[in-house]
Amino acid sequence: MSLLITGGNGHVGSTIVKMAAATGRDVVALVRDPSRVPANLIAESGSSVKWVACDLTDPFQIAAIAAEHDIDRCIHSGAVPNQKLAVAAPWQTVQTNIGATAALLEVARRQGWKRFVNVSTGSVFQTETDFAKPLLEDADVSPLSVYSATKHSGELMTRMYRHDYGLSAASIRISFIYGPPLVPLSRDLPRGPIVSLLREAILGLPINEPSGGDFEASFTYVDDVASGLLAAVDAASLNHHVYHLGNGQNWNTFAVVDAIRDAVPGAQITVGPGTEPWTTYNPMRGPLSGTRLAEDTGFVSQYPLEKGVRAFAEWMRANPEKIGRKR
Repeated sequence: MSLLITGGNGHVGSTIVKMAAATGRDVVALVRDPSRVPANLIAESGSSVKWVACDLTDPFQIAAIAAEHDIDRCIHSGAVPNQKLAVAAPWQTVQTNIGATAALLEVARRQGWKRFVNVSTGSVFQTETDFAKPLLEDADVSPLSVYSATKHSGELMTRMYRHDYGLSAASIRISFIYGPPLVPLSRDLPRGPIVSLLREAILGLPINEPSGGDFEASFTYVDDVASGLLAAVDAASLNHHVYHLGNGQNWNTFAVVDAIRDAVPGAQITVGPGTEPWTTYNPMRGPLSGTRLAEDTGFVSQYPLEKGVRAFAEWMRANPEKIGRKR
């Protein structure tokens, strides 16, 4: 039997693929175009991974692939991944974030998959004002943007297939993922401050940000995300339709700067108060929190901010060709 991973060459997807393959599992990684999968990712993943082209909105194509490769479990990480991209292409986002999820769920129902894990987002919380208040899994959601609304719709589809058809399916919300690989090289506001500030510090660039220090988020290291999702797909049972994956706390950009200084001695960084530019696409919210994932899978986060930033910095130093030139 094989594990299906959608978005296999994405930031989260590629990490899941490599981690799953390292355990000896047979993996089918769905991508739009296998010829665009980086050669180093194919090499690092190994021969147990099959890279397969697929239109995720086509249930017939998914069904044929799943039958051919004897799929019995799925981690669905393929998506239009943030509001910056989603707002520029709303119909494509609806087709990808809702249509593809529904197509996969229908194939899972028809073929009797043992587990379906839908990767969702903390962005379903859009109107929170108490940023110190932990957001538990049963908190009321408030999706307003194209991205958050389509991702919440995917959650609803997953819950419906669980309720009406008895599919062992659940959504797992993640938040502000950072860690290797570096995606993209240029500064990308939806990803938050860690990626760009750490890269610039590693390159030895002086950083003088006039604002942004008060922005805060529940940053999550990518290895934690992959480990938690794999724990969920392998759990004996998932007793809830939605879970939160993270450290259960927020850190502001001032704390990020401290962590970078610790990981990169001599880094020249100053950041002023305020939340911009990081709230351009990201309304702030309380930290994703809850005990459901630990109770049902045994997974507990291993990378608080300081440890995650150090690990990411070590990867950047070991892979200078992958972090670009100084600007």
